[in-house]
Amino acid sequence: MHILHIALGGCLRAPPVIYGITPDTGGHIAYVLEAALAQARRPDVTHVTIVTRRFRNESLGSIHDQAVEPVTDKVTILRIGPQDAPYREKDEALSDLPGLAVALHACATLPDRQFDVIHTHFSDAAALGLDLGRALNLPVIYTPHALGIDKLDAGGTDCPALRERIRRERTAIASSDGIIVSTRDEAYKQIPRYGVPSGLGSLRLITPGVPTLASAEASQGRAFLAEHLAEPDRPIILAIARAVRKKNLAHLARSYAQSPDLQERANLVILSGQHEGLQPGTEEHEVVTELKQIRASGGLDHCFALPPSHRAADVAGLYRLAAQGRGVFVNPALHEPFGLTLLEAASVGLPVIATNRGGPVDIIRSIGHGLLVSPDSLTDLSQALRHLLGTPALWRKFADAANDSSPALGWQEYAAHSVSFYRQLIESRHRPEYSSGSGANLELISTARGIPSSQMGMTPVIVPTTDRLTEARA
Repeated sequence: MHILHIALGGCLRAPPVIYGITPDTGGHIAYVLEAALAQARRPDVTHVTIVTRRFRNESLGSIHDQAVEPVTDKVTILRIGPQDAPYREKDEALSDLPGLAVALHACATLPDRQFDVIHTHFSDAAALGLDLGRALNLPVIYTPHALGIDKLDAGGTDCPALRERIRRERTAIASSDGIIVSTRDEAYKQIPRYGVPSGLGSLRLITPGVPTLASAEASQGRAFLAEHLAEPDRPIILAIARAVRKKNLAHLARSYAQSPDLQERANLVILSGQHEGLQPGTEEHEVVTELKQIRASGGLDHCFALPPSHRAADVAGLYRLAAQGRGVFVNPALHEPFGLTLLEAASVGLPVIATNRGGPVDIIRSIGHGLLVSPDSLTDLSQALRHLLGTPALWRKFADAANDSSPALGWQEYAAHSVSFYRQLIESRHRPEYSSGSGANLELISTARGIPSSQMGMTPVIVPTTDRLTEARA
């Protein structure tokens, strides 16, 4: 099987990826790379090709203007579009989609590129994948990663660009042969809210693995913080997220600034992407500026680190330093579609406190390595932090749960279930009764680790059709 992944946003390249170098370079890139690498390790997969945009920007790396980049002997990144094209973020780049569709079709019809299945990531990629799938009679799978309706509910600006994104997402949901999501929240709440009456094929809930952390030790994290903190060996309250409002980083900063007890007990460290080159007036610049203002107004320069840049080794070192020093990882997002950082924390034995909206509910219910709090309450967050940092037995309980989960956090299960799903969709295309987008049956297969079907604990919201929603333990 030759698998084609399409992911257009951000700076996608062979590892190591510099996450946060642009607002679009986030968790979905880790997902695509790790999924592709795990799928390629299977004997029934001959090759995996990842298609992304080609652009030229020396500050982001000259590799992004290279048409073909080998990752392994079975994984290749293929960049489409004209040479020397400027880098543009995903909303600005939508006008490029027609040209990219032509370029993709030309590449995909070469004799040495015979694809069997197309897996698209975000709705812009789905537009290209659906076009190519129709031309080549290939099944198309859609993974949303984050959906516009939930961004709107989490405080996103209601603007034409967001409305157009929601329209594209509805089309992708309606027209794709299959959908792969990561959480029950996506499967039971987010996808059905699009109200697609038909055309929804099979839906699979397949839990991703943990992104591969660099091998850096805690000493790397300690050295990284030495220039930012007066006492870098104190416990760390760590947050790592893009500098966008829905990640709610200012909420965490305010909670810390309003709690002298937390300031005495621990340092706050927020990695909010790469700050160099942020343009005034952008959401990212405004969020970083707000974080700096909270730090300055509270006189917290000695205990609140907001590093302007970081490397993969720094991130890995900070995770391990936080675990070694009995700290905590915090995800305070207004809504989190999944939460790969919570798996990263689990992989090093670090307890977490996370938003109770979205994917973290699944993750913490499965692993049991932390607490859930409302993203609206400063008091709830500060109390949870004080409780966890001040209760050694609870911290150890969560750390042990995280360590116990490590063997199950790989991508092998994801690869097995996703390839099996692809194969079903490929075979269905050869059946006489096949009709694209027939929506005959919506089947939810949950592979969420450690959550028995009998304990899923949520009444499904069913798409308003006569489709049957079933759930089975994979």
